[in-house]
Amino acid sequence: MNEMEFGNILYKLYHSEVKLEGAAVKDNKNCAELTVNELNLIECIRTLTKNSEGPTISSIANELDITRPSTTVAVNKLCAKKMTEKEGSISDGRSVRVKLTAKGEKAYSTHHAFQNALVKDIRQSMSEEEYKTLTASLTKLKGIFDAKLEGVSEE
Repeated sequence: MNEMEFGNILYKLYHSEVKLEGAAVKDNKNCAELTVNELNLIECIRTLTKNSEGPTISSIANELDITRPSTTVAVNKLCAKKMTEKEGSISDGRSVRVKLTAKGEKAYSTHHAFQNALVKDIRQSMSEEEYKTLTASLTKLKGIFDAKLEGVSEE
């Protein structure tokens, strides 16, 4: 396989996963009104929530590697959809924290269940050796991407 074919596989793999994710949740009442990007934002908020205190806009922006203004717009859209709410920080009264609502928690659970089912399907379609090889290869690929990203200047 040449470099161009490999690059095409990476491109198609990413887009196929996004399409699968969108198709899987579009008919689910917990996620029907959400985009895949919004589901990923909900996942990020849930992951960064510690001791029932949600993350700040800055910590979400850092985690997703997007600007704070873009993060604010995205969070505000989720607030309008009653998926998130903003509240003052318990530990620092000056900062605003983003928290999932009960509706947002249901969307998170649905999204998380889809991801788990997809991984289970992938794993079941492979031998143990193939799965270990794939996992090792993807881990190495992520390391290559991360190393290349270290050299990219932030804008």
